[in-house]
Parts: sequence; structure tokens; C-alpha cells
Amino acid sequence: MFIGGFARSDEVGTREGRDEITNKNKAKVGKIILNTDLIRADKNLFAIYQTMYSNADIEIWYDWDRRLNDTTWTDQCYFLTLDGKKIGGAVITDDKIMFPFLIAPFYDRITFWSWLLKHSPKSKISGVLDEDSSILLMFSYKAIDTNQVMCRPADNVDVVLPDGFFCRPFDMEKEADEIGNAILKGYRGGIDSDIHGEATLEYAIEDARRVIKIYAPKDLSHVLVEATTNQIVGVCIAGVGENYTHGYAEIADICVLPEYRGRGLAKYMISRIVTQAHGVAPFVKLFVTIGNNSEYVYRQMGFIAGPRFTNMERR
Repeated sequence: MFIGGFARSDEVGTREGRDEITNKNKAKVGKIILNTDLIRADKNLFAIYQTMYSNADIEIWYDWDRRLNDTTWTDQCYFLTLDGKKIGGAVITDDKIMFPFLIAPFYDRITFWSWLLKHSPKSKISGVLDEDSSILLMFSYKAIDTNQVMCRPADNVDVVLPDGFFCRPFDMEKEADEIGNAILKGYRGGIDSDIHGEATLEYAIEDARRVIKIYAPKDLSHVLVEATTNQIVGVCIAGVGENYTHGYAEIADICVLPEYRGRGLAKYMISRIVTQAHGVAPFVKLFVTIGNNSEYVYRQMGFIAGPRFTNMERR
């Protein structure tokens, strides 16, 4: 998702880059021939249209400026026009279509996709909202995964750790293998590994290091340890990044070893983050794949969900 002067409101885009994608297409409706065109847009004007007409705060920013900035990361922005009038748009990179939207008063989503895919038949489409995912099935696309962002206010909540366990911070450099193996075991057999395959130990370690580095300003990460065996049975990687909008806290990874589930350990780790974030962050966010059983736990803990969005590819 997602300054230079703004294009005039009656402009449909700049001519620069018009030849990069097939421009013209004619659609015949009865005896009327309609001319559709895919043209490069000024990214700042495009950001306003995308933010307003997508009507989907996927990242739950609650912030107009942040949503605009989220859209201006690329200048590969295009408007789809019908007889010179804007009817929709999308970010179109070399290999995919991203964050498509329709522009009122054009509401025919099936026709929009038919025309857009004739102009730009990409193999992948990202950020597809629920109302479009079923339509794309008829154009030979299939869903890869469906996701959503969830959030709740940071606050003091009851934090009760079940007997037989203790919580502590960890040193990623000294405990890399143990942390990495706990993450692998905690995610094994879940929806993410089913979709994307099981990660390697090397990847799990490097990804944890990368995220913890982002959280350096306020790292809230911790592990749960079984007292009798001194084994790490739960891992939570969370914190506040330096340039996060509104200074929110984020839970990047949270998992419990399969044999220790059902004892309230995940709820404890979530409660701990929500409580620790209070006073340093206004709310806590996380990202979840639809089909992950943990979504039920998050909802029990007061998290609400943003719009679902699907990543799709051509069959």
C-alpha cells in the first residue's frame, strides 16, 4: 500500500510512461464502442484517490497522512479510464498488480477487472479485498493467503503466569539456536507453514535478529521457560520501532510449543505486551493469516480486525 505539484483535478495522469503498458483497448457494448486506457498517474494524486476510494484502512492506521504516505512508495501508479474518465486504479509493478480500487460512480467490479487484466495481465495480484477475490476466481486466479491486521489499546491488564513457568528477556546472540528452534516448533503444522513451507533454522534466527533490531528503541521481547526443565516453551518478539506511526507497539512473532498449549501461556505473553506497552505506546498491533487458530485468542484479548486482504496468483 501506500510530493511535487498536484495534477489538476480534471487530469487523468501524466503522459510520461504511457507506453510502458498497453494503453488502448476497445470494448463493444451493443453497438457502442467504449475506449479504455491505462495511464501513468501522478503518485500524489493517485494516493488521494486510492486512500479515499479503496475505503479500506488495511493497516488500521487511523491516520489520513500515514495512509497517503503508505501509497506513495512507488511511482508505478496507474488510472484505468473509460472514454477519458477515471474509473479505477492500481499500483502495477513488473510482476504484479497491487491495491486496486474503483472510482465512483463506476461500480461494476467484474467489468473493471476484465478491462484492467486486458491491459495488464500480471501473474500476481496483492492486497485484494474480499469483494474482489471471488471475482478474480473467474479470471483464473487462485488465493495464496488471506491476511488481516489486528489491534487493541495498550493498557494495564491482568497478567497471571501459570504455575511452573517463569518469564525472562533473552539474548538473541547467545541463545540463537534455542530461540530459533522454539520458533520453528511453535509454527510447525500451522497455516503459515502449510502455505509457505517450513522455514529453516537459519531463516528463523536471521528473521528474529532483523525484527529485534527494528525494536531496539523499545524491545518488549521475552520467553517463557518451564521451571523444572529450564526449557524455552514460548517466544514473543515484540516492541516499538523508531519511526512507527503514532509510536504503536507491535507483536511480530508469538508462539508456544505444541505440548504446552492450552495452559494460558499465549494469553499471558499477549497480556504482558499490552501492559508493558501502556505508557510508551497508544496501541498494540499484529498481523495474522486467516486460518491461524491464534486469531480466536487475539479476539478474546480485545483485538479488533481490519479489512481482510488476499494475495492471489494466476493458476
